[in-house]
Amino acid sequence: MRRWTLVSALSGLLILAGCGSGSDNTSPASLNGRLLPVSQLPGFKVSRTFEWDNPTDVFVQGLFTSETTTPSEFIHSLDKAGFDAGAGEQVQKKGNQGPQGFADVLKFKSDGGAQDALVLIHKEDLKQPCYAACSQNPGEFSVSGIPGAKAAQQVPLKNPPKGAGPPFVGYAVEFPIRSYVYIVNAGGPPGSVTKSEVTKAAKAYYDHATTLSNSGSSGSGY
Repeated sequence: MRRWTLVSALSGLLILAGCGSGSDNTSPASLNGRLLPVSQLPGFKVSRTFEWDNPTDVFVQGLFTSETTTPSEFIHSLDKAGFDAGAGEQVQKKGNQGPQGFADVLKFKSDGGAQDALVLIHKEDLKQPCYAACSQNPGEFSVSGIPGAKAAQQVPLKNPPKGAGPPFVGYAVEFPIRSYVYIVNAGGPPGSVTKSEVTKAAKAYYDHATTLSNSGSSGSGY
């Protein structure tokens, strides 16, 4: 799974037990077009793609989660929210060096389910990422221009406790559009990524997603 703590161990990189039921209606591949074309992220390329038809795989591959989170409880909550399908991508600076980022789109069976999932995922963002001593200070921040967005940051404590792991920064922005939840996140060593970079990317994803929604397009086909 995408642990926030994993990021701090990957120097120089920028990042973001239970079985769930599978997708009933939506093909994960049909959601790929809802992800922002990498051509709109100058200097980046897609280094990996993901397709999910069950909440277990989303938990493992698609989300940053705290070491204190019980997988089965989180997966059950995502399933209860009506998870249908999901797709994601990892983008990286061309040349396989420099910053990376993640973006996901998750489809739910209802608008209300998407809202429930948004609350669940954002709550996870605000947890201490470590099970034991932790160097981080999680908190919220506001994002303008994206209705309903929730955003969180992980920044180093000024005085981390004894035994804490290496400090890092991480930023995540999630927003709903009807029965979809979009997630954009990145993180890495202090100074390697900024809040403004992540919010700018999230706004680009939002503009792309709203264009598709207003046109009635499924976003597939490119």
